Amino acid sequence: MPKLVITVMPPAEAYDYDYFRNRVDAELLPQSIAIRVFRIPLLAVPAGRTRRGGWFGANTLAIALAVRDVLAPFGGFPDLRITWRDAPHSSYVVEWGDHPPATWPDEQERLAFYGLVRGRSCAPSSAVPGCSPAAP
Repeated sequence: MPKLVITVMPPAEAYDYDYFRNRVDAELLPQSIAIRVFRIPLLAVPAGRTRRGGWFGANTLAIALAVRDVLAPFGGFPDLRITWRDAPHSSYVVEWGDHPPATWPDEQERLAFYGLVRGRSCAPSSAVPGCSPAAP
């Protein structure tokens, strides 16, 4: 089995940087971290200001542990934890900040929790395939 390599990159290098640039508080972007697992770097946006929490999807527990360890020394990623999600597909998720509710009253509540501009898309923190929880 190949060695797991996680690479930290500048935020603008992330595949989903433009998605977040158009949706989250601009002051959070410079504190964001592009994390490359395998080939595609995805953005981890810190909690703060209007963003109460965030998440980063991982296919395996080993990846989730590695991502958690990468984020731990950076500011803006409080209460790092690994959870299991069944939707949109089963996977591990590294979460930070406030704990999201088990169910969302509506889409606007979910978008507000992740500090996303209203009505632009359904993915809350990295570009994990599938819409909605999602991540959550």
